[in-house]
Amino acid sequence: MSMRRDRCFKNLIGKASVFFASFFMAAVLAGCEGDAVSEFFKNNNLMNSDDTFGFAKDKKENDDSDKADEENTEGFEQSNDTITAADIEANAGFNQETSDAGDFEGDSSNSGESDSENDNSGNAATENSDSVAFNADGSDSGNSGLGASDAEGDDSSHSGTFDPDKVNKAIDDLISEIERETGRTGRRRDVEENDGGQGDDSTTYFSDTFQQAQKEALGLSIVDIEGLKRSQQGKYAFEHLTDEGKTLYVEIMRIIEKRAEDIVVSTLDEEVLDVVCQFVLADHPEFFYMDGYTYTRYTVAGVLKKISFTGNYIYGPEEIAARQQKIDAYVNTCLAGAPLYDDDYAKVKYVYDYLISNTEYDAEAPDNQNICSVFLYGKSVCQGYAKATQYLLNKIGVPTTMVTGKVNGVGHAWNLVYADGEYTYVDTTWGDSSYQKYESGGAESQKLPLINYTYLCCTTQDISRTHTIAETLPMPDCTSMRNNYYVREGEYFTENDMNALGSLFSRRYADGSNNVTIKCSTRAVYDEFIKRLITDQEVFGYIEGSNNTVSYTTFDEQYILIIWLY
Repeated sequence: MSMRRDRCFKNLIGKASVFFASFFMAAVLAGCEGDAVSEFFKNNNLMNSDDTFGFAKDKKENDDSDKADEENTEGFEQSNDTITAADIEANAGFNQETSDAGDFEGDSSNSGESDSENDNSGNAATENSDSVAFNADGSDSGNSGLGASDAEGDDSSHSGTFDPDKVNKAIDDLISEIERETGRTGRRRDVEENDGGQGDDSTTYFSDTFQQAQKEALGLSIVDIEGLKRSQQGKYAFEHLTDEGKTLYVEIMRIIEKRAEDIVVSTLDEEVLDVVCQFVLADHPEFFYMDGYTYTRYTVAGVLKKISFTGNYIYGPEEIAARQQKIDAYVNTCLAGAPLYDDDYAKVKYVYDYLISNTEYDAEAPDNQNICSVFLYGKSVCQGYAKATQYLLNKIGVPTTMVTGKVNGVGHAWNLVYADGEYTYVDTTWGDSSYQKYESGGAESQKLPLINYTYLCCTTQDISRTHTIAETLPMPDCTSMRNNYYVREGEYFTENDMNALGSLFSRRYADGSNNVTIKCSTRAVYDEFIKRLITDQEVFGYIEGSNNTVSYTTFDEQYILIIWLY
């Protein structure tokens, strides 16, 4: 999880001297540390004691951090070259860096949805309500930062008398101003009980009897909750919560399922509510009809007594039913050809191939942060790809969750898959050549395979070369190469075995492929293949026919060489 900057402020203001408030302001601006996050979860009985959150630096920072709207580079560093038997330039070609756009690679059509990694400003109190626009991916509707000049008052505020209350008030006012400027409205509502006797009346919202009757009608009695917990066993995010966290998880899940409003939940902590809601959404791609939530704080004499949860449901019942019918039709067509009796690898590859073959990467696609974009319109961005992959694989018994993170500072989403007893990563978006073409501006000069298998069942080490995994949810260290595509297809080389390479060329000619892909285990093996096949022109010994020209593509970070046969 990521502790939000706004809540770090709220924990400080009123509890520390100006010295500590100022000190921690600087710390918060730099971001909360992973140890503090893990400690917070454990103290709130939400994370198991042996779990920790991993924090990693972005692999590549933007050159100009002050230009937030400037395009960020993302994708494969790629070279396309042609060699001839008579004349070859060892270093010919170009490297192309691709860019990313919008939330989880862009959503100009849905501006209310933003990256899960966006910075968040604080909650403001305006009379009885202070509100925040809050998205389903756990992000707020805008980014904000604090500069030194923002915290400076006029000259009259600088005097020889040190007044902690005045400075703390100034900090509160600053946070409130930032909240107003960033448009964070509509998320939180405060309700104060004016009459102390109202809570005894079973018809009032402050009544425990009334609240319990509401929950039981929704299927959240004590017995119901235990049954819901059993139904969620095996879900990745769910299993990373303690029993108290699991109770809150199924409460939120049930409220969303029933599209209920203003239902009291079993926590008084807003941060806990936020994180567990994100865990629910990580496990449940079927909640396409919710893009955020609001919560209400019920207080008596200023003391918080209850918090209720309401999903932000973007469609009515009829529209939800109509969309679900179309989703079911797509899923039935897709899974009709799935290899249901093969191993998990075959199922994962089938879904990977099917989605890529039937989906175009399009940052302007409607509903591109949920499964509707893929299943209804056949176009999406990374979050739509990831949720669709998760939805289909879960349908055929391959446990899958969504992973969020960044590539060169840009929000991105992909999947963690439990295939044949081992965890592995799958990034369907990066497997789609339409994504690579989009990111390169549609350049036709690039030669790309229609389906790129670099991110089909890969390890943590491989994916970390280009992806930075977010700290929202603890991830396992995926080390097995058993189900890696290149291993399974005989294209993975741990040494420069030229006989095995010859067999690979023969197989690709026999099956009609237009390329031979060579994935190397180390840089040394990769460099040696480049030297022998390209620089020394040994590739012509494997080419059938009278061709005296060969094109090739290299992916240096992934140690991949593609030789084009046609």
